[in-house]
Amino acid sequence: MKMGYQLYSAQSLCKTKEGLIDTIKKIAAMGYDGVEFCSYQGIAADEIRELLAGCNLEACNSHVQLERWEADAEGEFIYAKEAGIPCLTIPWLAPGLRTGEGYQKIKDIIPDLIALGRKYGVRPLYHNHDFEFNEDAGGNGYVLDSILSADDSVGLELDTFWAYFAGVDPVDYMEGKKSRLEMIHVKDYESLGGTVSDDGEEVPTFCAIGTGNMNNLRILSCAEALGLSWVVVEQDNSKIDVLESAELSIRGLRQY
Repeated sequence: MKMGYQLYSAQSLCKTKEGLIDTIKKIAAMGYDGVEFCSYQGIAADEIRELLAGCNLEACNSHVQLERWEADAEGEFIYAKEAGIPCLTIPWLAPGLRTGEGYQKIKDIIPDLIALGRKYGVRPLYHNHDFEFNEDAGGNGYVLDSILSADDSVGLELDTFWAYFAGVDPVDYMEGKKSRLEMIHVKDYESLGGTVSDDGEEVPTFCAIGTGNMNNLRILSCAEALGLSWVVVEQDNSKIDVLESAELSIRGLRQY
């Protein structure tokens, strides 16, 4: 499997064009195979493609927030095709959308994204957090299952930690969704609380892969058995320098 790095993990370093470029180069030097984008900081698609080629990196995916989908969905697919990004992902739903009406809004846009994906050769995916493992009010299993039911072609980027955090066995879910599973996120944690987010909510305290309590060996073994191409490191908060954590994480992955 190839090892990718979600640049959201180093978002503090990627707030400018220069910062994003510098961070990508540093991630490449650590030995990662690819990066997952969450913004482009105004860099042209052909420049992104050239940058990655020069660093011997691939783009495995890009996270596209809902407001960007609503502003110019086709433009996102055109950019991805030109930049060599094979997948585009709905990454997160704001708390105000975590309702039956909000989930239906997402389900309503997915068929349009699938059509655009076919037009440009870029696959749309959905990425979960823990709240998608609440029961769907319509009796369709988990909210995540209901969202995926919007179209048989929408893929899944399973965040294995958030499944675990929600009380769901990540391996069982991976195996049950193997036909939809495109890639996975892996995390590690020191504790399931202990850190306060910007909005005042207590959240898990994350750490570099292989230095905490997450049983990623079982998850990675399943991913390999399922023939997944990518495993992507993501860290929502870090008690140490984010690039130091990124380097520790790739070392940790190589030890599994």
